[in-house]
Order: sequence, then C-alpha cells, then structure tokens
Amino acid sequence: MVRRASFDWLAKRQAQPAIIFNEDVHDQGDESSNPEFLAIRNSDQACVRAALEELPPQLREVIVLREFEGLSYQQIAAVAEVPIGTVMSRISRGRQQLQRRLAACSEES
Repeated sequence: MVRRASFDWLAKRQAQPAIIFNEDVHDQGDESSNPEFLAIRNSDQACVRAALEELPPQLREVIVLREFEGLSYQQIAAVAEVPIGTVMSRISRGRQQLQRRLAACSEES
C-alpha cells in the first residue's frame, strides 16, 4: 500500500512541468566572486582571528570549541577537564572580551 502510494506520488511529481530558470528571479548574484565582498570578508576574518588570538588561552579554548567546533557544554567540560560551571563562565567572559575586541577592530576599519 505504501509502495503504491509512493509510486503514485512520484508519477504525479514527474508529470508536473519543469520550472523554467529566469535570471531576473533566480539569479540573486553570487557575491563570492565580487572583489569588494572578498576584501570585506577577508578583513572580517582577519579581525576575528586577531581578536581570538588576543584572548587568554583558557577563554580562547572554550570559545573555539563552542562556536567553531559546535561542542556542547558537557563535551567542552570533558575536553578541558573542568566543571561545567567553569565552562559556562569562561564562555561568557570569552564572548564579552571577544565582542569588545571586535568592536574596537570595526572602529579602526
């Protein structure tokens, strides 16, 4: 029964007309090849990298594990071998310091 319903659904989908590509509607412009976009992105990446490098190692570690690696607080606690409360406070302090450094970087630009 489910198999038949699946085949019926597929047959109906294939019978529908194909969507015609319209550049005005579908092409939103790929910014990745725009030199201005690339320069801004590289500048932003440099600011983030510099701001991260200025953080104390303990704060940098938890920020990278959480924000870039996507680890949970429990996983970070296991990796860093610290209590979860310490992870939470380090992430909070790290984010605050990172935010201040990034704000200063954007003011310089």
